[in-house]
Amino acid sequence: MPFALIAHDYPDALERRLACRERHLARLKALAEQGKLLGGGVLLNDEGKMIGSNVHLDFEQREDLDRWLEDEPYVLERVWQQIEIREIKLLNLG
Repeated sequence: MPFALIAHDYPDALERRLACRERHLARLKALAEQGKLLGGGVLLNDEGKMIGSNVHLDFEQREDLDRWLEDEPYVLERVWQQIEIREIKLLNLG
């Protein structure tokens, strides 16, 4: 089941984001190797600064995504202030 995760950072989160970014990316790489990472990237403000994240993920069910988030460095280190998760239907052009 594909999901979109849209997360907005705390206003003062930039240093925390950078400090745990490698752990965050390692977890995303592990998901990619399992075929569960569909795409994503950072949200930028008008000045081009990182203010959040947008990730498309494929989990069997929402509970699996919730369990994954329990150990997410951006959650544990208070980078993401607000997280919205929506089930999505991806466009298939093939």
